[in-house]
Amino acid sequence: MAAKPTLPLRANRARMRREFGAQAAVGRHGETGLVRIALTPAYNRVRDMVRRWMEEAGLQTRVDAVGNLVGRREGRVKGLPAVMAGSHLDSQNPGGRFDGPAGVLAALEAVRRIGESGAPHDHPLEVVAFVGEESACGMTVFGSSVMTGVVGPKEMKRAVHPPTGKSMYEAVAAAGGNPARAASCVLPRRSLKAFVELHIEQGPVLEAKRVPVGVVDLVVGYARGKVIFQGVTAHSGGQPMPYRRDAAMAAAEFMVGMERIVRRAPARRRVTLTFGEVGVYPGWVSIVPGGATLSFDLRARSLATLKGVLGRMRGELARIGRSRKVAGRVAEVSILPPCPASPGVRRALIRGAAAAGSRWLPLPSGGVHDACRMAALCPMGMIFIPSVKGLSHTPEEFTHFRHLVQGTEVLAAALLQLADRRVKA
Repeated sequence: MAAKPTLPLRANRARMRREFGAQAAVGRHGETGLVRIALTPAYNRVRDMVRRWMEEAGLQTRVDAVGNLVGRREGRVKGLPAVMAGSHLDSQNPGGRFDGPAGVLAALEAVRRIGESGAPHDHPLEVVAFVGEESACGMTVFGSSVMTGVVGPKEMKRAVHPPTGKSMYEAVAAAGGNPARAASCVLPRRSLKAFVELHIEQGPVLEAKRVPVGVVDLVVGYARGKVIFQGVTAHSGGQPMPYRRDAAMAAAEFMVGMERIVRRAPARRRVTLTFGEVGVYPGWVSIVPGGATLSFDLRARSLATLKGVLGRMRGELARIGRSRKVAGRVAEVSILPPCPASPGVRRALIRGAAAAGSRWLPLPSGGVHDACRMAALCPMGMIFIPSVKGLSHTPEEFTHFRHLVQGTEVLAAALLQLADRRVKA
């Protein structure tokens, strides 16, 4: 049986605007950007600020051994698993003010308004600010990976924290955590009923269609890795073009060839491929490069598509190797499979949109989020709000405040439903 909210839960706009402005000032970059990498002093300052707001709202707070912040409001029935909502407070380098913080502040306001309204809820409600979701800290979805038992001390010791050059293990300790106790961060199974994350879309669809809310049906999977080319270093003037084994040109041909392949993929597969880092060696104007490396970020709606494109990569490398006499190989591949949203949580979000009076449409998420990790523990769902021009991971990222408010009100209505023990997630 589906529970209905006892009253419309309207956000306190003035309070949300004040808190959003305060968090955006910590680590401000230029006029509109943010540089607030996890496990740095700026990050700790904003986490302490949000913890204070949680406590002022009557939530019981805790910071775990790696820096995840959780605020909890008890339900009226003891022993039930919690309904959790939130996102992250760290940024890319540089990034924007909305990616991550919008979801934390929306969750805080939603749970706070439920408490202020006096609306009863059976399950406890929790607000989470995960530490280190962004790759700028050295590991993607770091905090949620620790919380779900995917990452422990061994993985932290192998990863580098770019701002300090230390290992992630050392950086956690320097930031006041205790990485040796990472196992204490892992949430027991059945400790959560559901997880919901509000996030900016990071794409153009909602804005183009003039719809304020997206209900995510699936978070795409990714494959990340490197491509390494080995040719022969030579003098730029002395080596004629037909004799060259130029690793840089092999890398360039590979990138263009793979872009052509991915662009031909059917739209329903939602395949994207990005070569975000390119290096050539020795790296001097008068030397034909004998080596080159590329990083790649491949995303798709299905694991089969990811594996298929990886196969096409290897085929392209073999073809280029024969024509250019430059060896190429794919290395250091990590795969995160696609993650479908829970039908039960999606139903609650759709009903929440109706209760809040917001139009919505179904969307896939092209970005990877903490929700993907939390899906291993409990049913999960996501709400998207519009990104102006689809921009994100840039200081130019922007979301209209009215859309943040609308998303918060949808979230509040959905959380109130999920916190009813008669509602299945």
